[in-house]
Amino acid sequence: MKTTLTVLLIIQLYGLASCAIKQHYFIDQKKTRPQARQYCNASYTALSTFLNDIEKQLFLKYAVSQTSDAWIGLRNVDSSGWMWQGNRPATDVSWNVGEPQHDCAILPTGDDKLSTRDCFVALPFFCMTVTVNTVMVQQSESWEGALEYCRHHHDDLASLSSSRSMTDALSKITGAQTQYVWIGLRFLAGGWFWISGDDLILNVWSSAGPPQCPAQNQRCAALDKNTQTWTPRDCEEKLNFLCK
Repeated sequence: MKTTLTVLLIIQLYGLASCAIKQHYFIDQKKTRPQARQYCNASYTALSTFLNDIEKQLFLKYAVSQTSDAWIGLRNVDSSGWMWQGNRPATDVSWNVGEPQHDCAILPTGDDKLSTRDCFVALPFFCMTVTVNTVMVQQSESWEGALEYCRHHHDDLASLSSSRSMTDALSKITGAQTQYVWIGLRFLAGGWFWISGDDLILNVWSSAGPPQCPAQNQRCAALDKNTQTWTPRDCEEKLNFLCK
């Protein structure tokens, strides 16, 4: 059983407005919170989140149709406190009386405030898909130059953290004037990360996995339009790029 919610959000990032469409799905299957997160990452975009009061009210308006307490994308991270999935701090959470008691948040049935459960209890859950417009920029810049351009003219370099966003990107790069196209994936402090904070779950590397110790001049990732895979490139190389 799935209950669908479509929400049009106006997001302010770097002083610019952009449109993103969130679709939420109530998944009536019982899974632990880690299992629910894995399911949503694989089949949708992520566990559902509502990062501000506007998102919350729009989500709750439709979430009342849920048939059971359900996991959402909010959990307590020891070193950082309560975080929404994608490493976004939860600054204003409305808890039920006596909460939080555990490390993983749920939306109780018919409630507008959150509670918590042990993360390994099996419950239904909310998944979401997030669709953000991807823009192909036929201008050649270094990775840092591309980042600056995207943040000035759009929102950010594109994060291809889901199958849906990857498919969208592949449809856009056919018009690229360079074989490789910058994306918002960077190696820093011993690991690869999306600059948006999205989880690095999807694996579309040209090798078996992300390069563990890339050379100093191979620490920015690009999308290869010929092989349709991610590959490490010299950050100073001048390439076309994808913005969101």
